[in-house]
Amino acid sequence: MNAAFSINDRITTHKRFPDYMQNKYSTHPEDMPPAFRNITEWDDDRIRNWAASIGKSTRMVVDRIFESVSIKEQGYNPCLAVLRLSRTYTDARLETACELAISRGIKVPHYHHLKAILSANQDIIYKERQNAPCNAADPSMGYLRGSDYYKKGGSADD
Repeated sequence: MNAAFSINDRITTHKRFPDYMQNKYSTHPEDMPPAFRNITEWDDDRIRNWAASIGKSTRMVVDRIFESVSIKEQGYNPCLAVLRLSRTYTDARLETACELAISRGIKVPHYHHLKAILSANQDIIYKERQNAPCNAADPSMGYLRGSDYYKKGGSADD
């Protein structure tokens, strides 16, 4: 047993973790300040539900982060960092950034990938290109003559 003391008064006791368990903590809810007692803990289901509420691509990013770690708790902070981008940017922009990152072949998009896309407005450009009419001429192609030009012998007005 471990005990916590204040001067010579024992405040609380906790069971000691085995030697193989490192960096763990044990807190009795009654020992916590009132402001922290009702805070719900994050778990992978809650994180995945938040991601799904933003969109399919955001959920896919969160799933890929969880798949990339050996212990699911290691994915909590990276996932929450991605999801907190929705506080600075809109859910729609975060969803588009996730879609863009996945389409670019980033296997496990993280905060820094998505933050770079959002801060450079690449998500907006990507969305505009998606919504552009398919039959619009690409200015990089140069001037294209139609079949009428060649059919009439050189002038489209003839």
